[in-house]
Amino acid sequence: MTQQRRSTVGLIGAAGLLAAVAITVADAGGSDKASDAGASSDQQTTAPATGTPRDSAGTGSSDREPTATASATGPASAATSAPATRPDAAGAGAAPYCGASRYAEEITVQRWAGGDFRISLWPTDAARHADDRDGAVSEMWAAINRCVGTLDSAVTESLQDQLRCHEFLALVPGSGEERYATGTTFDIESWRPTPGRRRWISTRCGNTLGTDPTTTPMKTYRPDGVPPRSQPTGEHA
Repeated sequence: MTQQRRSTVGLIGAAGLLAAVAITVADAGGSDKASDAGASSDQQTTAPATGTPRDSAGTGSSDREPTATASATGPASAATSAPATRPDAAGAGAAPYCGASRYAEEITVQRWAGGDFRISLWPTDAARHADDRDGAVSEMWAAINRCVGTLDSAVTESLQDQLRCHEFLALVPGSGEERYATGTTFDIESWRPTPGRRRWISTRCGNTLGTDPTTTPMKTYRPDGVPPRSQPTGEHA
């Protein structure tokens, strides 16, 4: 095959991938939120109020405590390699757990002065290749609740939409040395307004919305007190 023909085939393949991504987003279940309809610009900067996750001691943050403790039931089919101490259900007062489950390898939190925060979830291969992506998002969100506690309702809609976008675009190839456009983590951030699925691609899962902190985070930790195995690298998708 000549070099010119290989280049043509590569361009056709890239175009097909982008078309597939667009179809996936268009076919995704649910509807756009009212905040997305009629938005005049992708560069919307009004961020929601923050509600900080519990700290590394497993208690509420001194900046602002969560409204309640997590109450989601863990996936029945969690990875068998998870530690035996993993709670099967996080009821009121249950200890946080940020380790391995079916769709998450690890969950960490970064906190900034003033209350901004980023939750980073390392997805498993099962998460990236899930047939039921809405179901996978629900299980990942339950895992996040078990780790950080139930968050302020003011940020929940945005965080869930960011997570859903990362999961639906989980297999989009990255550039350079990155395997995936999302990077190695699904990062959801408190200062992003809800992008809405019509703007998932144009805002890179909301990454162009809101105002990023200008300082370095105060700390990166797991609320269950276990030292993080990896450090998040920030948003990619």
